[in-house]
Amino acid sequence: MPKKKDSINVGELLAPPYDIEAEKAILGAILIEGGVIYTVIEILGTKSEVFYDEKNRKIYDVMMDLFQNEEPVDILTVKAELQNRNELDAIGGVEYLGALVDEVQVVAHAEEYANIVKDKFLLRSLMQTGVDIVNMCAKEKKKATELLDRASRMIVKISSEGIPSRGFDEIGKVGKQILEELGGGKTRGTVYFGFKELDRKTLGMHPGQLIIVAARPGMGKTTFGVNVCVNVAKQLLRESEGRRPEAICIFSLEMSSEELTRRILAAEANIAMSRLAFETVEECITTRDQQKISEALDRIAKYPILIDSSSSPSVIEMKAKARRIQLERGLALVLVDYLQLMPGSLGMQYRQFEIADISRNLKLMAKDLGVPVIAISQLSRDIEKRTGRSREPRLSDLRDSGAIEQDADLVLFLHSEEAQDVAIENPEVTVKIGKQRNGALGRVKLLFRKKFLQFVEMEKTFGEPVV
Repeated sequence: MPKKKDSINVGELLAPPYDIEAEKAILGAILIEGGVIYTVIEILGTKSEVFYDEKNRKIYDVMMDLFQNEEPVDILTVKAELQNRNELDAIGGVEYLGALVDEVQVVAHAEEYANIVKDKFLLRSLMQTGVDIVNMCAKEKKKATELLDRASRMIVKISSEGIPSRGFDEIGKVGKQILEELGGGKTRGTVYFGFKELDRKTLGMHPGQLIIVAARPGMGKTTFGVNVCVNVAKQLLRESEGRRPEAICIFSLEMSSEELTRRILAAEANIAMSRLAFETVEECITTRDQQKISEALDRIAKYPILIDSSSSPSVIEMKAKARRIQLERGLALVLVDYLQLMPGSLGMQYRQFEIADISRNLKLMAKDLGVPVIAISQLSRDIEKRTGRSREPRLSDLRDSGAIEQDADLVLFLHSEEAQDVAIENPEVTVKIGKQRNGALGRVKLLFRKKFLQFVEMEKTFGEPVV
């Protein structure tokens, strides 16, 4: 009985795609007109692996070395270098070099030939990656979700290699684009917190940003995060112009989707959260309240907010779910509540390392998805031991890992000496900008309407008085 093979390779499946004539045309064009090499490098790069034929790989390697050493690239210099490497006979001798030159019809077509060769290389890479994924799944003993993430990164890598280089941007055109964006009030992909002073100081939330919102218990971390999502939802609806707005994904590791929806409903209907408790509905909700709830339900039904309250999803699972939503309808923002509840893979004795890994992966998720990611975070208990102004949160208070501080683009601390006082219904809360990679630090004052689970600006007015 034949022995079972541990792995397969792409050559055993199908003949890999290639175009030898296009490869030869590129090399011949460079030998005829050395300046063509700049166009070829811009498309193919400097690595010979893009060529399928081994002879052509050797010749391209020599050309790249000559080019990088600022030596002329022509038939004489290439021949001499091949002789120095004892590779001239291996490529077919000087006759093969001569044939490369003779077979070129139009040097100006080198760019077209290069694109053909690049396309064939990408197809070969994709085939080999497919085989690698099959072998990886057959041999690896890791979880399917981890293998899926690795496989998706392998595919994305090939995709990025196939994207043509942008080349240079003219500063004048970039300047005009900036001016247009300034006039329009926002940059592409930017969404806003919905609090004027905070948006003025931060210029909103930008694609690829990891934003940390941190506070001690009772300061309204989740409420703040959900309020921001609602504010962004309203912004997206205004800008959709009848189209389906992009989605906002909330990953709630602490509360159920029902609890979060009830919180949103309380704030939108301007009804105390306690009056929406299921066991007291008949007693506490009046006809007027029912009308307000009905109107609020109609509004929030239009908000493009999606809630996932699965128990302890990993960053890999979050990214996979968010990517699916992004492909289906577009994605504008991700909220994770909260960071310290996310599972790690190293064991609790290494929790600091786990949090560092989670933090880094959240940043990579923001970058890969091209959207801002807000992660709610706890603060260390050590803050409770301090007194006076020293009780104000600082970066070193971020719980479990200093890596959170390093990975974050923006860190917002919620702090209030009034929030814990049950006698104060609407405490004043300071939003402290503890870190801003591309801007200044600062503070913004907000009012926390605890009864309605809503943060508002200090000067804002309501249908009902704030008492």
